Order: sequence, then structure tokens, then C-alpha cells
Amino acid sequence: MSRANRILAIALAGIVVLAVVAALVSRGRPSARLDAGSPEAAVQAYVDAALDGRADEAARWLDPAGDCDVGDLDRAGTSGMSATRVVLVDSTQNADSATVRVDLVFGSGGPFETSEYREPQSYRLVRSSGDWRITGVPWPLYDCWKE
Repeated sequence: MSRANRILAIALAGIVVLAVVAALVSRGRPSARLDAGSPEAAVQAYVDAALDGRADEAARWLDPAGDCDVGDLDRAGTSGMSATRVVLVDSTQNADSATVRVDLVFGSGGPFETSEYREPQSYRLVRSSGDWRITGVPWPLYDCWKE
């Protein structure tokens, strides 16, 4: 092997090692925690639980007066969904209602992954017993019904 080929092989191996390390470090980074008791924190907790397939925990954030419940989340089959990140776009808040807009970013997350897509979602929230609860039919749900 010529000296130029060895240098090229070493440089290429170094780039691959750096890409793998960067991917591992970025996956191990904890998500930012929002102010407890805020509408944004309620949406974050709901989406985290829904993406992890923890329907009982996600349902805790739903408005008890609404049509959606844990059964709807169970039927949605969210276990195994893999949003690589959830990006807070903006939020508005009044005394008893709020709207939180996020982008769900999907992609395989590999070290050389360049294909990803964003799915914008808007969550409506109401105050229920002093806490923020998500109302309407929030992602990943597309329909809800009372049994």
C-alpha cells in the first residue's frame, strides 16, 4: 500500500470514528426540562410518554372532561414510534387555556442520516383542577370516543 493510500485510509477511519462518537454523544444528551406546571411541560410529558408507549402516563395529561382516554392511546399503538426530537415552536397562554405548537422531527438518526421530516403539531390545553391538561384530539391520536 502506498503512503498516500495509508494516509487516506487513516483520515477516513478518523472521520468515521468522530461521526460515531458524535452520534453517541448526541443520543445520550438529556432533553431540556421545561418549567414544571407550565403548558409546555405538560405537552413535553405527554409526548415523551406517548413516544415511549406509556399510555397510562400519557393519559394522565389528557383533559378528564374530554373524549380521549387511555383506551384511545392503547389503540393508537404508539410504542416504537421514533421521533428523533421534539422542537418547541411557540406557545400562547391565557388564564385558563393555552396552545403549544411543536415540530416532531423524524429520521433514522444514523451518523450519516440526512433524510428527516418535520410534522407540525398543535396542542390545546385547559386548566383542570389547577393543572394543565391537553384537550381535543392530540397527536398521536386521530379520533377518540367515549365508550
